[in-house]
Amino acid sequence: VVHVALDRTFVDAQATRWIVDYKTGTHEGGDLEAFLDREQERYRKQLEQYAVLMKMFDKREIKLGLYFPLLKGWREWVI
Repeated sequence: VVHVALDRTFVDAQATRWIVDYKTGTHEGGDLEAFLDREQERYRKQLEQYAVLMKMFDKREIKLGLYFPLLKGWREWVI
């Protein structure tokens, strides 16, 4: 048994299922883009697990997103 909590999921106008995870941390150093790239790799397995589970119920294409509202940062990829 696996218990997960998705921050947000929705279907867009192109019938793509999105799974978005919100990250509220801050970044104090330079090179914000490199930090966001590292965070994407850090959370990749977690979000891709969400996608595998969602595909059991929904056969649509799935896109994954990481949203950093405090940093105005965004990363997305297709699974």
